[in-house]
Formats: sequence, structure tokens, C-alpha cells
Amino acid sequence: MYEILRMAHLIMIAMVTGMAVSHYVLLRASAGREGEGGRALALARRTLGNFTTMVLAFVWLTGVLLLWSHYGMTEREVSAWFYVKILFVVVLTAAHIAQRVTAGGMRGITIEGRRIIERYVSIVWLSALLSICFAVISFTPSQ
Repeated sequence: MYEILRMAHLIMIAMVTGMAVSHYVLLRASAGREGEGGRALALARRTLGNFTTMVLAFVWLTGVLLLWSHYGMTEREVSAWFYVKILFVVVLTAAHIAQRVTAGGMRGITIEGRRIIERYVSIVWLSALLSICFAVISFTPSQ
């Protein structure tokens, strides 16, 4: 069960990484677009954001279950690497929420608004990559 949870957790974080890159590409592709094409790209961004929110919920769910199965059922102490990993997951989640709130509050994205959203998407991407690295380190069983 532990290995399945670990795989699911890493796959979910990897999905967030890919979705962040896709969101960044959609932001760039929709720059200056108006009319039907602009509305279609805006819908794609919102849909991708909704999927990312769902995947982030699964990241938290699998992470809590993984933590419980690795440390809660045994007498092991929580690894210091785990605390670093959870920090990046919190940053990832906060950046995603900030990006969604910022984008949701705009009625048409300005250049400055786009830059702010791109910054949040970049933070999501980098935090997801670092979360994967520290998840591998923190949940690798010690021999």
C-alpha cells in the first residue's frame, strides 16, 4: 500500500508540474487575443485551473495518507526533508490559490495582470518540481 501511495503522490505532483507549464503556455498564447479565439483560450485556462485545483486536492490527500502510512504506523521520526517538502507544497498551494483569485478578479487580463499571473504560475511550477525532489528523499525507506 505504501508504494502505491508514494507512486500516486509523485504522479499527482508531476501532473501539477505539467499543468503549470500548460497554463503558462496558454497565458502566452492568449496575449492580445480577442473575440472567439480569446474566449476559447480563457475557457481553456479556467478549465485547466479547475483541473489543477482538483489534482492539488489529491496531492494533499495522498500526502497525508503517505505520511500516516510511513510515519504514523511505525515508530519512525519525521524526516527533516519532509518539513522542507511540505513547505514547498504549502508554497505551491498558496501560489495556485493566489493565481486563481487574481485571475478570477479580473475582467479581461491587462499586461500587468498577466505578468502577476505568470509569476504565480512560475512559482507553482518551481515549487512542484522541488516538492517532487524532496518527496523522493523524505519518503524513501531507510535501509
